[in-house]
This record gives sequence, C-alpha cells and structure tokens, in this order.
Amino acid sequence: MAQYVGKNYRLRASTPMPTSIQGEFVLHTFMADLQDSIIETCTDDLPSSSDFVGQGGNLTSANFSRLPIGNDALFQGKTSDTVTYDEEDVWGFN
Repeated sequence: MAQYVGKNYRLRASTPMPTSIQGEFVLHTFMADLQDSIIETCTDDLPSSSDFVGQGGNLTSANFSRLPIGNDALFQGKTSDTVTYDEEDVWGFN
C-alpha cells in the first residue's frame, strides 16, 4: 500500500498587457498557489466528511475508485489539501 505525496504549483497572473513597444507584453503576477496532493495506490481507509474544509478538516477534494481485488473493499485515489499562497519569487517563478 504505497502513498505518494506531490505538490501542485500554479502561478497566479493577469492576462498579458501590451507595452508601448510594438509586440512586447508584460505579465503581472500575484503570488503562487501551492497545494499538496496525496495519491494512494491501495487503501481501505477513505476520508470522512469531517476531513474536508467546511467540516473542520483541510481537504478540498478526494477522488477514489474501488479496486477489483477479491472481496475486500480496497480503493485507489487522490486527495488534495487546501491551497496556500506564497510569494512567487520564493519558488523561482519571478
């Protein structure tokens, strides 16, 4: 039963704005979204309602499907934590 933890990064930015020079644009950025994702290859423990944001937990989403292995209730899937925000230069975006 392996578990993999990954990080999703998303640069938050506006649409490209033209400058006074023909063909040149500037992209204004404002922080980066960071979100942990946990991938479960095989588990029998699914998240409960209390694990989600709004019910006191820190999960924003979960997606699981049952594995066709015998009569046991085993699942594979992914959960995502709440988004945190960092300055974009911390992660080398700017």
